Amino acid sequence: MNSVFQKISSLSSGRKVGLLGLVAFLMWGVQLAPAFALAGREGLEGAAYASILCLLPGWLVVHVTSRYPDAGSQAVALLLGTGLRMAFVLVGAVVLTDLRPGWGIREFYLWLLIDYFVFLALETAMVVPSESDSVNSPHPTPGT
Repeated sequence: MNSVFQKISSLSSGRKVGLLGLVAFLMWGVQLAPAFALAGREGLEGAAYASILCLLPGWLVVHVTSRYPDAGSQAVALLLGTGLRMAFVLVGAVVLTDLRPGWGIREFYLWLLIDYFVFLALETAMVVPSESDSVNSPHPTPGT
């Protein structure tokens, strides 16, 4: 499992952006049948918006962390990205709830929560350097 995280964290920023887009598309694809079964057409629409709301801040996090690659900046970027992602998703959810007042758990929020946590895990794997990256880093870690 660690080798998967090493491969993800060592990807170029362009490939990370592509991977995030692919995951968003796959997440929506996996959610099609259950979303339609639970909420019909509105479930399909809600699942699509949930994927988009989680994808856009993910792209920004990848861009910021690729511009500032040292470990201290990555930690700050991860915290900033988490806050940015949370704010973006919260504002998007409020706007969509205002535009679609009938949307509830089945139509939107379930898919938003699932996508949010999947993207959080994936972006963390992209941003946090793997152990082999840390060992080869020119910046020593405390206690070494």
